[in-house]
Amino acid sequence: MAHHNLSTSTIPPMIKNSLTLLFVLSIIFSTSCLAQDFLVTVQGDTLRGDVKALDFGVDKKVQITETGKKKTVYPFFKVKGFSINNEVYQPVKGPNGYAFMKVVKTGYLSLYAFKAQNQTTYGGLYLLKKDGEGIEVPNLTFKKNMRKFLDDCPVVADKIDRDLLNKKDIHKIVDEYNACVENRTSAAQSVVATATPKVKVSDAWDVLENKVKAHEDFEGKANALEMISEIKSKISSSQKIPNFLIEGLKSSLAQEEFKAELENALKEIQ
Repeated sequence: MAHHNLSTSTIPPMIKNSLTLLFVLSIIFSTSCLAQDFLVTVQGDTLRGDVKALDFGVDKKVQITETGKKKTVYPFFKVKGFSINNEVYQPVKGPNGYAFMKVVKTGYLSLYAFKAQNQTTYGGLYLLKKDGEGIEVPNLTFKKNMRKFLDDCPVVADKIDRDLLNKKDIHKIVDEYNACVENRTSAAQSVVATATPKVKVSDAWDVLENKVKAHEDFEGKANALEMISEIKSKISSSQKIPNFLIEGLKSSLAQEEFKAELENALKEIQ
């Protein structure tokens, strides 16, 4: 399994989006500290130490004990991802809402393992496209539902329909689908660049960003500006904005003086 390869329009967006979570995690994961557990916060800070996922119940959290420091518990919306025993996990919206899922294979179409309800092991499999469309890997209805889910790549869908690919070939299905998307995207790159204008970011986000910049230094200011910039970038390229990024920004700008500008900006994406 490719645990270390971390990285809706008619034509899907290029996979090489700048500084995506998967790319950041892949850089961290391939460092010399590979054997040590780590946690990446929504602000982009990387913490190393003993990591434990407290993912039981509704209130999911991650605990980390850094060398020489006390245990720190991070709520779900403040975690971008973490690694335990060389297995990487990240927050994903799945069949039962947001949960920490284990990264199995990544690309335009990523494969994750998750804990089904009332289960303690990562026995469920979930597929997620980069445009936000996802599906739990089905059992009895595998052919029907997977053919429909992957019908934007007819070659792969046809193989599933003819039983040339089935559930036991899920890794191969992901690889072939991603190759299909990459080939089609590369061929259409110049067309997309000229025919798909960027979405204009609303003035409300500029107003919020300028107010934060002009404000005297406060704890979390740099992180807030970084998150605002990331959100604006996602808006301009019509990408889905993860809920944990929004919650992280709310947490960083909890001061009363930012309330009105933050609410106005968030209205543009809700």
